[in-house]
Amino acid sequence: MKSLLDEWKFALASKYVPAILIAPLLIAALFGYMFQNGQINEAPVAVVDEDNSAYSRSFIDKVNSTQYLNVIDVFHEAIAPETLMANEEYMAVIYLPRGMEQLRFQGKQINVGLLIDNSMPSAIGNIRSGMQELITIENTTLSVGKLKVLGMSDEAAMGIASPLSLQQRLLFNPTSDFIGFMVIGFVNVVALGITAIGAASIVPRLRLEGKLEEALRSPLGLWPRVLPYAVISCISLMLAFGLLKQLGGLRFVGSPVAFVVPLLLYTLTVTLMGMVVGWTAADPSKVALRTYAIVYPSFMLSGVQVATIIFPGPIQAVSHVLPLTWLFKFIRGMGYRGGKLAYFAQELGVFVLMIGVLSLLVGGMMLWETRRAKVKLNSKMGEMAA
Repeated sequence: MKSLLDEWKFALASKYVPAILIAPLLIAALFGYMFQNGQINEAPVAVVDEDNSAYSRSFIDKVNSTQYLNVIDVFHEAIAPETLMANEEYMAVIYLPRGMEQLRFQGKQINVGLLIDNSMPSAIGNIRSGMQELITIENTTLSVGKLKVLGMSDEAAMGIASPLSLQQRLLFNPTSDFIGFMVIGFVNVVALGITAIGAASIVPRLRLEGKLEEALRSPLGLWPRVLPYAVISCISLMLAFGLLKQLGGLRFVGSPVAFVVPLLLYTLTVTLMGMVVGWTAADPSKVALRTYAIVYPSFMLSGVQVATIIFPGPIQAVSHVLPLTWLFKFIRGMGYRGGKLAYFAQELGVFVLMIGVLSLLVGGMMLWETRRAKVKLNSKMGEMAA
């Protein structure tokens, strides 16, 4: 108990508390404000209209009426797309061929060109969706019109032109906003780094202060000393999630009280992992580089940016060792989908297993440190006797 109180006093008096509380909140506020729009609407596009007919102008108006596209300029002569998109004034260029209206009246195929700047892949999804929807509606309208001329009813013409109708919904993140994956990922990675550094500094600091041998005499040893860092980190992340919900519109429909359980298990896992990683460091200033072995793989492999299913099997196995991978399962499962805590017994078991394995490692490191201290003591006594 004394060691736990000592660690609470040190943690509350150190720079760890302002760092873990302020940094995630600042990042949540900044990025929540930056990405509050959620998706790219009114993407600037140019149209090269070589037909310049009533139908081509009507088609341009329909393009401009979609929520995803904004026709900035219309040109009536062929221009190379490299020229139009060189300075990023337009994200796409639409080409309408000469004779477009005539081909429509003749019932022949019209080849509409859509050239997209793919140097920013994350920005073009809505451009493609908007154009595909427009082309589908236009094809259906033209087909129904021709069938009605032949004497068919509206219902019969629509059934022949479009026998299948797809009704789709986007669940859990309908606007594809960045808050739910990119911003929340960055907040967690920053908090992970600060928490891991704080916990990794415990043993080197005690060694430097000459208090490590005394701490090792306790049956529980150093394990309770990670609790202040885990609790404060848990509080910090809950505050950051709340700020993102209020400021950036983060979708979080699960129970905040129930979510504390996996979140606290996660921070305990991270702190124990940090303690193991930083154990043999000469002093606290040396532990930051060691924690990169936790932070960088977590950023790349835990599902912050891409789904882990995209990775090869061996890489997926590595990702399953990272605590942040499992935290994101809870964020998506409980926060976004509203799942109850009882649904996640397996995931909770993974955290418990990780804590158990890391606790055994801490115990092993304690035995190693104790034997190392005894060897040094015997060596000194031998030198004194000589």
